[in-house]
Amino acid sequence: MLSWMQKHKKYLVVTIWVSTIAFVGAGFVGWGAYDLNSNRATSVAKVGHRNISVQELQQKYDRLYQYYNNMFEGKLTQEKADELGLENAALQAAIQENLLLNFADDIGLSVSKDDVLKYIIVDPTFQKDGVFDKNLYYDVLRRARINPTDFEENLKLTILIDKLRTILNLPANKEDMAMMEASFFMQDKLAIEVINADQNEIKVDEKELKDLWEINKNNYMTKTIYNLETYFIESNKNDVNEAALSAYYNENKDRYKGSDDKIKPFDEVKAEVSKDYNIEQSKTNALEKYVAIKKAELATNDFVSVNEDNATFSLDEIKGAKVGEVIKPFIYKDGYLIVKVKSITPPQAMSFEQARSMVLVIYNEKKQKELLTSKAKTALENFKGTDVGFVSRDTNGSIAGLNESDTRAFVDQLFDVGSKKGYVILEDKAVIYDILEQRLLTNNINNNYKQITQQNVTMLKNNELIKDLTNKLQKYYEVKEYVKR
Repeated sequence: MLSWMQKHKKYLVVTIWVSTIAFVGAGFVGWGAYDLNSNRATSVAKVGHRNISVQELQQKYDRLYQYYNNMFEGKLTQEKADELGLENAALQAAIQENLLLNFADDIGLSVSKDDVLKYIIVDPTFQKDGVFDKNLYYDVLRRARINPTDFEENLKLTILIDKLRTILNLPANKEDMAMMEASFFMQDKLAIEVINADQNEIKVDEKELKDLWEINKNNYMTKTIYNLETYFIESNKNDVNEAALSAYYNENKDRYKGSDDKIKPFDEVKAEVSKDYNIEQSKTNALEKYVAIKKAELATNDFVSVNEDNATFSLDEIKGAKVGEVIKPFIYKDGYLIVKVKSITPPQAMSFEQARSMVLVIYNEKKQKELLTSKAKTALENFKGTDVGFVSRDTNGSIAGLNESDTRAFVDQLFDVGSKKGYVILEDKAVIYDILEQRLLTNNINNNYKQITQQNVTMLKNNELIKDLTNKLQKYYEVKEYVKR
């Protein structure tokens, strides 16, 4: 149970308070259209008597970007960030924080230099061997490109919010603990029946399929097409003497590592070294050709039309180029490629025929869920099922008719519904269940469980309190936004 609570802790905390230091995770965002009134030139909004600066909003955005980038395992793109609405979320977070700051000001809370100092000296980021190190403090901020004055001003806001949360703190009472423990430590004795999906039962209605595409056609876009004029410079094919190759290898040894991260001996990678050496020797010639093409003294000799899916080389530099721009030579195959951007065709909505196979996947999922739901409702009327014993939130392994992954998904949903008898729809199956018996294992709860439960109850209560308070304050303090959402 402890492992389950630790694993799901992020879901139990409604509001996440992020560290003051924000190492930039995304490029600067263009925050809509500014109202350039002289009193508002550096602000994106005003809440009560406090202005929200562009810098403050950018920091909020960076923190949100980092949080979601971690969730996406470092693969969050700017397009996905836009789709998630991070700009709006950052602005809303800044407004809510400033509502609380206004309230803190009005009830007489303040932050002194000593308060700031206390926060800084206990931060492990600025400690060496457990002791605050002033040089480390300035070095960390310098490397993060944060001005110490700006950092300390931002820290004041964090401290002020912490003070407000401290005086508003609601402790967890016995009733709260009992309710949470009942949720965490309840065990259900189940009878279940598993109904598997049958793809052969799904009949495709072309009209329904086309209607589904029509509703969602903006989700099915073609890739950006880059029409490129190219010029390829093949590397030198001259035989190279052993001494020159050996010297090149010694200068670039780190390139020639094996899977064990050890540098391979020269004799083992000689052919690879020779190829790299010849490419390197061709660089000057490639740059000369690049300058000649840029000056229109030399014509390109090939043409290619590519997108992200079919390109045989990286499009990173080309994505930011303008029509007519000539890209510096880059290594391609066994030489260098020079690219001139002839035209760029932006994404367009796919026709039904182009998108049909993708729409069909969504259509089949939808129909499968409808069929499973219908079968589950019918089976529930005369359900008996197989007794699988007791399950709890931290049940591991598998239960009858379900693999480990399906068991986990089923149990997670089971404890989120309130009915004694019902069904749960999984990806490709339905599980009908009947709770035969329940028992509460509170007598076996150890101190670790109690401590984590108490922490989560306190977090939930106080985050709900803060949420209700900010909703109330929104009616009390005037909010002016100077950017278009």
